[in-house]
Amino acid sequence: MAAEQLPLAGRVVGVTAHRRSEDQIAALERRGARVIHAPALKVEPVGEDAGLAAASRAMFDAGPDLVLLTTGYGLRRWHDAAEAQGFDADLLLCLREAAVYVRGPKGRGAVRGLGLEDAGMSADETTEGLVDLVLAEHGGDLAGRTIGLQLHGIADVVQRRRLTDAGAKVLTVTPYRWASADDAGQVPVLVREAAAGRVDAVTFTAAPAVDALFSTAEEIGLHEELLDAFRRGMLAATVGPVTAAPLLELGIEPLVPERFRMGAMLKQLTDALSGVTR
Repeated sequence: MAAEQLPLAGRVVGVTAHRRSEDQIAALERRGARVIHAPALKVEPVGEDAGLAAASRAMFDAGPDLVLLTTGYGLRRWHDAAEAQGFDADLLLCLREAAVYVRGPKGRGAVRGLGLEDAGMSADETTEGLVDLVLAEHGGDLAGRTIGLQLHGIADVVQRRRLTDAGAKVLTVTPYRWASADDAGQVPVLVREAAAGRVDAVTFTAAPAVDALFSTAEEIGLHEELLDAFRRGMLAATVGPVTAAPLLELGIEPLVPERFRMGAMLKQLTDALSGVTR
């Protein structure tokens, strides 16, 4: 196919992902897009962090009735750290004796990869949906229950409060954190290009990346200009409703695919851009 016949020929797309960004960039470039790679944040495994070990020990000692896993990646990193620090047997015992609930198929796969089974999975692959499921299965009453909650890089205060308000004691572990990934200084470049109207779409695969992009815009005095770019028609493509939430809070209506996967996000974005007249 000639370059001018590619569906995204002449389009400029900003990619904010760090993890798996190569696959996303390659897919966009195959479709003819010019990509500005501005990795806003990266996942940092906690690894040898003594804080993770201490939080894990506290959870194991409490003997949780339920364990809520928000990401498959988080469980794998938790297990890796447990093996490195010698508490993997305690982690497996904890998960075996608790009712384990997962946010989505990747979490279920990670649980099964450890030779275990989960007790249930949220219907919409969100932490809110996961808490909805747990509350529904326990009649909204978690009094006397101890819940272990694996966080996904950020503290989900709202969902944790829903559990404690229902009477649960909640203990958390955070196997990875978000950190700046903009070593090359490309995030300000993307903000400036977008504010100037030279970007057709920006992709987001993690909610914190939205905050990082707009925080950078604030720092360089282009927050309102970036907002206006989205309002004028620059598309925000997201991998799912969790990622879309902070955009909606900003008054931006993002693209959200029916299947919460990168491939579905890219197909939806390609269809949207190829159907837009310049």
